[in-house]
Amino acid sequence: MKTIVLFGDSMLGRFTKSRIDHLEGETVTGAVVINCAAGGWTSRDGARRAEAVARIAPDVVVLSFGANDCAPERLVDLDSFGAYLRAIAGAFPRATVLGFLPPSVVEQDGVGPRGRTNAVLASYRDVLRDIVSADRAVETDAVLAPLAASGVPTHVDGIHLTDEAYRLVITALAELVNAS
Repeated sequence: MKTIVLFGDSMLGRFTKSRIDHLEGETVTGAVVINCAAGGWTSRDGARRAEAVARIAPDVVVLSFGANDCAPERLVDLDSFGAYLRAIAGAFPRATVLGFLPPSVVEQDGVGPRGRTNAVLASYRDVLRDIVSADRAVETDAVLAPLAASGVPTHVDGIHLTDEAYRLVITALAELVNAS
């Protein structure tokens, strides 16, 4: 049985009991998922808590940071973002570190919720992908592309995912967990 820690912002913080049960149910070896994510957190918040969370000694840690780091009112510059992510990943030396890449936001007139833009968010997504490695990252936009192409909404508020979108990304995340 694997212990999986979800660590990051609201993209993982919104893993409710049913979403955690879904992830646990799709893992081949069975799993216990512990959610250590909270809405509003930036990588700075994660770095401050990483050593404490690492005491859980998970087999797998899933990181999701960037959506808040790129928001103008919470801005963490890219160099600091990368340093914080490296510190977070370094706190889990025996765990497989996976990335849950923040999905693109819904923009209106070139701007998404709270001043985020997809162009800036993409830079933060790239840093997270580089740190965990591309083969250990859930490419949320790619996973959600079939829904978006069929006209099914993927966001409830321009940034957070719908239940249907979560079902797809949880399945993709389980595939990475199973491969780890």
